[in-house]
Amino acid sequence: MSGLLDVLILTANGLLVVLYWSWSHLPVVLTWPLAVGVLLLADRDVSRRAGHRPRRYGRGRVQRESVTAYLGTPLLALFWTAVGLAAPPPIPLIGLGMWACLLLVPLTIPLEREHLLSRLKWMLAVYAAAAAGFLLLLKMQLSPAGLAAWSRSLGRPGAGEGLEAAVVSSVVPYAALMLWVVGPLMYFGYVAQRFAVHAKTRVSPWATAEERIRQLRSRGEVE
Repeated sequence: MSGLLDVLILTANGLLVVLYWSWSHLPVVLTWPLAVGVLLLADRDVSRRAGHRPRRYGRGRVQRESVTAYLGTPLLALFWTAVGLAAPPPIPLIGLGMWACLLLVPLTIPLEREHLLSRLKWMLAVYAAAAAGFLLLLKMQLSPAGLAAWSRSLGRPGAGEGLEAAVVSSVVPYAALMLWVVGPLMYFGYVAQRFAVHAKTRVSPWATAEERIRQLRSRGEVE
């Protein structure tokens, strides 16, 4: 009986640890179901569309799903998880908004689904790489030998440490501006621009086939 109680206590403690960890990294954890949604709802359609192969002598086509279309999203999700867990706020929240757009925007604008999916993935990957570079900059330190060499070159003791601090302190504000303001504005501004272009052709990502047909028939008409 005591052994069973110990197992239950350990299991409950493990679940609590997982829950606390998930809550403390909630923006990153929420990107995982979004990535699964992109993989199942958007990548599948694109892979089938890209997998059409014509038969010989023009006798129709055969459909083969392209495996490469399924590899980009898991790799991007893995890369973003590593970056999001290491990055301080608001970078994980910004990434969560980008992942939500990556799922919803291609489904809402079917006329550019393949183009939007690849473009938004590319922009998210660039943002993740920029965030990773920013984190490396914050943790980057010259070796003692390098600091001593710079001090000798500048002709003052401790000049290498001062130079390193000056470079980091001057670059960090611009890097933070790019990650907090410029990068998100470019991403979400592009999304808003595509929504404006397709104001009359966008559809609800949760609409059924019957509802979409009804919208196509009544588009531009006043009931």
